Amino acid sequence: MGSPVDELCLVCHERDDGKVKWLKCLKCKLGGHSTCMRMTGLKSKASKVNWVCDPCALVIKSEVHLREEINVMTEGVTLAVEEAVSAQSGQVEKDGMNWAEVVSRSRKRKRTQKNKNLLIIKAKGSKKAVDMNKEVEELLSDVQIMDSKFTNKENIVINLESEEKRNAAQNKLHEVGNLIVSNGKRWDPKIMVCNVARNEDKESLIEEIIVRNNLESIDGVINKIKIVSERPAVGGTVHYVLKCDPEVRARIHGMNDKLKLKWGVHQVYDRYFPLLCYHCLKFGHKSDSCQCKVKGHAPHCYKCAGQHEGRSCQSDVRKCFNCAASKRQSEHSVSSLSCPIFTSEVNRIRLNTNHGF
Repeated sequence: MGSPVDELCLVCHERDDGKVKWLKCLKCKLGGHSTCMRMTGLKSKASKVNWVCDPCALVIKSEVHLREEINVMTEGVTLAVEEAVSAQSGQVEKDGMNWAEVVSRSRKRKRTQKNKNLLIIKAKGSKKAVDMNKEVEELLSDVQIMDSKFTNKENIVINLESEEKRNAAQNKLHEVGNLIVSNGKRWDPKIMVCNVARNEDKESLIEEIIVRNNLESIDGVINKIKIVSERPAVGGTVHYVLKCDPEVRARIHGMNDKLKLKWGVHQVYDRYFPLLCYHCLKFGHKSDSCQCKVKGHAPHCYKCAGQHEGRSCQSDVRKCFNCAASKRQSEHSVSSLSCPIFTSEVNRIRLNTNHGF
């Protein structure tokens, strides 16, 4: 019987749920979901498919009848999947990683690069995104679009291979009078400066940060840092949330994420708190602009998911409205760190933030 580690997918680290085919290497006994391993479209009808991963194949590749033996053992599954040997075997040999780890690393790399060359396209009239997509594809037929998606606001977001191709596509789309095109600009970072003494002057805090941390060399730095909010902390201190330019954030990161102030040195953390509507409990807008509130829909409690305002809730029960609606485990509040929907929104903000480093 294999160890518990053998039973986990090496890409997503989840167990076999039986919903997709499960691949298992005959030699090292490791494997994962066929979707995670990028091996969809397998001809085998079995839920568990034998396979030989690249590292194991590299070990035994000197055998004369390797290809025939592997095809027999794996019921005809192709050994060399797209990118498996040609693009990744060198990295496997160099770093000693298994194939799933290489796939996982390449996915993280692509996820990081994904937000760099985006274009957001919107129609000026009442044209729907599906119809607009056909027009965009015809206009950009000579430009390689890596991926595209529709937003809930009838926009199209396309991701291009490089900044040069993005600029070329933007110029071409600008020539069309019925389309509004903008760059997918990432957000400026927000940081939290922790446990600042109350006797620090809030009005001169920004100047204090600039002078004591040698940030004067950044052009126009006084306009690149602003106080967003503050909240009380332990020992009568204050946590300040600041919004800053990526260049400023990179400089602070180079100082080990610490800022000098008049009364001490303070730790700095990135802050990725999602914008949450406390009426409908959806992310991305405030209750002041909530359409559900305008239409007269009852509010939902962010503590117990009941149909009342959260600030007047008397219940000791904790239930997440969003997780309950999606039929997940919901024994937590809507903004709990144990909520998968909340943490997914936090990760989305993190990936779309331009940290400058």
